[in-house]
Amino acid sequence: MTGIRSTMTRRGRTSPSTKDGPGLNHGDIADHNSRIALELLRIFGALTRRDLSQRLGLTEPAITGILRRLEGRGLVTSRRQSGASRYPVTEFMMRPQGAVALGLRLARRAAAAVLVDAAGGIVAEQRDVSPGELIAAGQALLARKPVEAEILGVGAALSPDDGVSIEAVRAAFAPLTVLANADNATAATAERLIGAGDRDGGFVSILVTRAGVRAGLSIGGRPFHGIHGFAGGIGAMRTGQGRAPLAEGLSPDRLDALVAASGDLEAAIAEWAREAADHLLDAVVAISGVVVPGLIVIGGDLPDAAVDAVVAEILAAPVAIGGRPTTTSWMPPLRRSQLPAAGVAEGAALLPIVEFLLPDPKRLREPPVQADGATARA
Repeated sequence: MTGIRSTMTRRGRTSPSTKDGPGLNHGDIADHNSRIALELLRIFGALTRRDLSQRLGLTEPAITGILRRLEGRGLVTSRRQSGASRYPVTEFMMRPQGAVALGLRLARRAAAAVLVDAAGGIVAEQRDVSPGELIAAGQALLARKPVEAEILGVGAALSPDDGVSIEAVRAAFAPLTVLANADNATAATAERLIGAGDRDGGFVSILVTRAGVRAGLSIGGRPFHGIHGFAGGIGAMRTGQGRAPLAEGLSPDRLDALVAASGDLEAAIAEWAREAADHLLDAVVAISGVVVPGLIVIGGDLPDAAVDAVVAEILAAPVAIGGRPTTTSWMPPLRRSQLPAAGVAEGAALLPIVEFLLPDPKRLREPPVQADGATARA
């Protein structure tokens, strides 16, 4: 299989979370625990000190220290709990506008810039800009950030047809930290954090672009790139009755040609979906047999109606296994991604947020740490 290598490049600050094992000093411990607390507030909403203490296994005084640090950075706010008894109870919430990050999709025919807040919510965006306008579009979005918001950095989604070089991005946004990863990996990041979420067994995000078809894999909350960094390059897989590459069978350009030839969008989508399903089903069967994900999502540079149509074709199709027809009921759930363009630009913007605010995906299963370095109770 071919595809763009999944890499992560960074410029600027180095996060304490990249060190091996839980923090070795008080600063590392505080950072580790603050990230976990912020993630809990992001996921569950308003929580009290007692709630956080029970979920983290830390004492309430330790929680108070964590919350003070987060409030000092403008990332957490508090209020009196509604309906509380005569003894006032304070609850704490994440304050998304406390920090922002910029995401750039560098693809030549689908360049986009998205500014997101600390919770992944879109603050401002520009889609379908030309490569020559992308850097200026990103700089304009940064100028629209909330006045008090910290700029965490810039994320870039790389693809085989980039119209802007990562070196140009680094030069244009210096001295901000610039992180980069493959577009299928950023799509999976967005799906995990602001899309369908993780699942038991992980999930696979199939990204269909005009430059090919790639897959992002998340297993146990962690992105999976393979030993050599090429996992997810499924576009060259031979699929369908004609054994054509998957990238050809799902090509958005082919759909455009059918629409131009017939002039009937609905009919063109139906014809495209019937043939595309033959190719995609082979890929889904192969993925399901190797990874066994809890969910498969598909999206990218295709109209929503086209993705819905091909998913419907697959779910209605019999599959031959061992020479005997069967149904697709054994497959993991297959659905269209709810993120625009499958979240490539949003996932790029989330790279600095994961790097500097949220728990490192490689350490998601690690518990908080006490001040003396001991692991907190479960």
